[in-house]
Amino acid sequence: MGRLNTEQNWELIGQPIISFVTTMREDGTPHVTPVWHLVDGDEVVIAVARETVKARNVQANPQVALCIAADERPQPWLLINGTARLSEERVEETVRTVSFHYLGDEEGGPYVEDILQKIDFVLMRITPDRIIGFDGLF
Repeated sequence: MGRLNTEQNWELIGQPIISFVTTMREDGTPHVTPVWHLVDGDEVVIAVARETVKARNVQANPQVALCIAADERPQPWLLINGTARLSEERVEETVRTVSFHYLGDEEGGPYVEDILQKIDFVLMRITPDRIIGFDGLF
């Protein structure tokens, strides 16, 4: 399996692919959940409900991992290890952007108007310490 270069890694990260974020519980066990992510500068951003386990975990231990795998053959994938922080800056704007990124113009608008009324979001902003990507070829 070949490695992706830096440009290929960031291209894959920028796609609207369901990713899986891993945070660590206080007892040291991993907590893995599917999420939508978005690139913002050199950070990867995930909008999470304020009261979720993953938000609480990041407050206690900022070390996270994010796994992204394309739904295609061959299947390129990558793993980001990094440090996360919770932010309340530009939350609504980011939720709107990620909703349109994943759902498109037609579905994104109604979805985001509904979800912003239901969930109190914060942003999990991940600064990658290490990104390793593979092309999925054998």
